[in-house]
Amino acid sequence: MKAPNLSFISLLIVCFAMVSHCTFGSVGDSEEEKLVILQNLIFFNNNQTIAVGTNLRSYDNQADDNLNQFSLTSNGNTFNINVQSSTYIHWETGTYRINPPNQTLVVSTTGSERSNGVAKTHTPYTVPLDLPADDLYGKSYPFLATSIVSNVTQYNSTMETGASFLYPNTRTANVPLGVVAIANVSWEEIYIQMTVTRAPNTKTVTILLPQGNKQITPKCKIPIKNGRSGNIEILVSLSALFQDRTVSGTPIRFLDQLPIGTDPVVISKVSNVNLYNILQQNLQAEDITFSFPGCFPGVER
Repeated sequence: MKAPNLSFISLLIVCFAMVSHCTFGSVGDSEEEKLVILQNLIFFNNNQTIAVGTNLRSYDNQADDNLNQFSLTSNGNTFNINVQSSTYIHWETGTYRINPPNQTLVVSTTGSERSNGVAKTHTPYTVPLDLPADDLYGKSYPFLATSIVSNVTQYNSTMETGASFLYPNTRTANVPLGVVAIANVSWEEIYIQMTVTRAPNTKTVTILLPQGNKQITPKCKIPIKNGRSGNIEILVSLSALFQDRTVSGTPIRFLDQLPIGTDPVVISKVSNVNLYNILQQNLQAEDITFSFPGCFPGVER
């Protein structure tokens, strides 16, 4: 990218701060001149991009190296789960939307708002801006390639809670400076085969989840800036997909509702539909199956 004209940028900043002393060859409406300055600043900012990678990880949050084996409690009963290597996820796409680092510099591109000199801001920063698709802050940036990834519980990396599976099909994208507004992942199919043991009985469970997608919202500012030291992290937890949770005071339990005396158990949109619906709800629940990591003081996300 061409190096920025620092003297021009400095002039713009000084003139914005002291707009009454800058006429740019005319003595027109000062509000319109402010808007022109802001638009020039945004244009300069919009044309800076940097390469950012992504770590898409599976984990089980049990601080051991056995990602395919974990225990969960459902309605007071303990279930031991062993996910088979035949399990796979057929990913379709994964994209980011990015917001500017300082949203007070965002100006609407609609003609009516431009003519009225209205600066358009969005709060919180996780709301993507309503901008044309050819604007750098209106585009979606891909981080995930279409592929079928099997053996997704094979330990191949580590994170703060221990072992993890680092998906191999992520991309590096050139994105504008700013903060991550939102991520979206979509899949063609999720296929899970596992054994579930509630002593002394063991069941073979096969799960078929068809095409779907999920928006993932950051819980803190994830900066996109020059000198960023690490990849963006997105977490996928198969163990959380099966855990009990409560919605509006009502418990939602998957494991405790597995059919008694039935083996094998097949869960799909045409078989054991009540269990299928619970899994679909768990996929869409905020920060259950898909999430950004939480934020800690001094830790860059």
